[in-house]
Amino acid sequence: MNQKIVQTAKKMKILSYASDSPDSSDISYLSLIDIKKTIKVGISTGGGSPIMAKKIKSKTEKCLQKNISDQDIELIKIQKFARSESKKYILTQTERKKFLYELMNDKRVKELLKDGKYKAIQTTIKKMVKDWK
Repeated sequence: MNQKIVQTAKKMKILSYASDSPDSSDISYLSLIDIKKTIKVGISTGGGSPIMAKKIKSKTEKCLQKNISDQDIELIKIQKFARSESKKYILTQTERKKFLYELMNDKRVKELLKDGKYKAIQTTIKKMVKDWK
């Protein structure tokens, strides 16, 4: 039955999924790990063993939660803000990438982050973006 549904969906140009035949499916379901609503990691065995995917997810999730710090999460949020701001003023993706790497290593931003001064970080980023050459 699943195979008939997949074939019909393909004829209609609709994405389909057959749990008993992942190779004929257009999509796959991942076992997702969500770290503090900021990082998402998917685990898949390509339909080979959903049970093992779940087991691997459990092991991986513990490892990630242990190794990803609150500061890492804050840096992601800062980078998200900086990416948005940089798109307003820095025209090329290559230059934006350079800017974002420089920002990650900026001593002022690191100090402000350590002190929990998020508004000051945003102000600093806005200035850095406008001054970027």
